[in-house]
Amino acid sequence: MPRQGVHALRIALFTAFSPEIGGGSAQLRSHLRFLPELDVTWYYLAEQPAKQSHENWKWLGERLNPGELLSDMSARSRFLPGSKQRVREIVAQMSADLYWVLGHYEGISVAAELQEQNKPVHLTIHDDPFGTWARSNRYKWFQPLLLRTFPRVLRGAKNVDVTSWGMRNLYRQVYGVKCCAVYLHVAELPSLNVTRDSRKLTMGHIGTLYQHEPFERFLAASKQIAAEQQRALRVIRIGASPELDTFSERDPEIFEAHGDLEEETALPLLASCDLLYAMYPSGRKFERFRRTSLPIKLSSYVQAQRPIFAHAPRDSTLARIVGPWRVGKVCASDDQAAIKSQLGEALQTAVPRENFERLRNDLMGLDQVKQLGAALRHEDWSAYPEHDFRA
Repeated sequence: MPRQGVHALRIALFTAFSPEIGGGSAQLRSHLRFLPELDVTWYYLAEQPAKQSHENWKWLGERLNPGELLSDMSARSRFLPGSKQRVREIVAQMSADLYWVLGHYEGISVAAELQEQNKPVHLTIHDDPFGTWARSNRYKWFQPLLLRTFPRVLRGAKNVDVTSWGMRNLYRQVYGVKCCAVYLHVAELPSLNVTRDSRKLTMGHIGTLYQHEPFERFLAASKQIAAEQQRALRVIRIGASPELDTFSERDPEIFEAHGDLEEETALPLLASCDLLYAMYPSGRKFERFRRTSLPIKLSSYVQAQRPIFAHAPRDSTLARIVGPWRVGKVCASDDQAAIKSQLGEALQTAVPRENFERLRNDLMGLDQVKQLGAALRHEDWSAYPEHDFRA
């Protein structure tokens, strides 16, 4: 709600997903909660309207199918024949003084259409589209369409915020775009009083896996340690993951699936774990993705205040957070013996609450939200402090 007596910009926030599902929506909700003075209507595409009723959430219909998206991108890039009609219909349903667009799949086309109509756009990027499309079997062949469209959309935006310092630095260097890094905001660490079952070696994981083999070796190493300690191995799963389903079907007695959960329900489960697992993929194919993206699950792991096992290359954003802030162990190896050794070290090393608190303050504090608010209001946001996690 805007403040009484103050004329607020009418802001149309557009996402290609529901406001109540996934890490992207959680990140945006964490910002909006602390920017109550902004007059924001959240427009979104999804298979169906959100289950929760909210006067400022507006469903615009289903997402574009792959053919529609590629047709639109083709028309905008003039690389191949195509049609902009579906995206123009989406844009026609929104009315505002400023259009805040999450640049993810359809969001890139929506931002491009708004700019073609000379409408002001604030662009938010959670996942670099080149890194995302490179991982997709369906879209990786169509990256030339992005090369012709995405840089133009970035440079045409009034302001840009991105999810990590790695993406911020890359975009400044490659595209010459002035942008700020804004991650999910956590106001304070919760007080969790959870009793862990010493008879079990419990690992926790949120979301999907990026690669099958590293987790398979992590699981095998976990089984070895559990057997040596004469404990039953348990893996708590939160969220859907077809990749993890394969492991669950093979070892149903180990995996405990909980599906999608609200954070207040998920945190006690995560806090009951001995270790929390997070993976970022290795290999040149994934280099841009792991250096620019930053998993939202990290914010939940920090709030759960349990040691994090970052199974990731050392050049990844994940490794450059977990290692220097001493909130867990970084394992850059896919060798099972090395994983077992570093897993054993992680299980023997307690992480004090102050380490999690320092990371919460540095990465998830309120200054970044104030910086985002200033950018959305077209105010000077350059004076806000910036962190550069290069360690």
